Amino acid sequence: MHTELITMARHEAAQLHLKYKQHLAYSQPIDWEIQRAYYLLSKGKVIIRAIESIKQAGLNREFLPKLAIAPATGKTCRLTRYRNGRCVMSPNERWSRSTKHNLNFHDNTFVFPLDSFPFSNWGKPGTREQQTDHEAQVPIIPLHLRPKRGLENYHVLWEAEWKPLPATDPYLLRRIGKADLWLVVAHWDLTEVERAALATRV
Repeated sequence: MHTELITMARHEAAQLHLKYKQHLAYSQPIDWEIQRAYYLLSKGKVIIRAIESIKQAGLNREFLPKLAIAPATGKTCRLTRYRNGRCVMSPNERWSRSTKHNLNFHDNTFVFPLDSFPFSNWGKPGTREQQTDHEAQVPIIPLHLRPKRGLENYHVLWEAEWKPLPATDPYLLRRIGKADLWLVVAHWDLTEVERAALATRV
């Protein structure tokens, strides 16, 4: 799975982290996000832009996003796509239809703005369908990679199967503040045993 990596030399990230740390008295929440990202990069950690990765990955043959994101505690990810290119991913069906038409993060609901995806060609010719709903199964996190506590603070990014099939190629992520900056905690492929176990729960 291709993702949008944040790349920077470790020594450069360390220097920038130190500069931010020296001016903590004047910092804002966004400064903490940047400082934290610099610190993690200086330690050789992998940081990606998960939201941008979903947009850049584009659509599959069914005109559905190739990638999905959901809370690590979730079982399914609900997708609502609109003909105008807007898209909403949520761990449940109770997302607010009054959400603004820009990229938000609220109650683990991800809203992609107008024209994020070229949906204008989906559907049969002449159809008047303006939106469709779909669902994908959230991958299981192997026990040895699963955080021992605070699982609700993590998310999973994966190649979505918007049908009753187990997913593949997942990433376990932890978000840095509210920015599109995500620490990659783990990356794995589901084994045949794990896929079989999930298949009975689809």
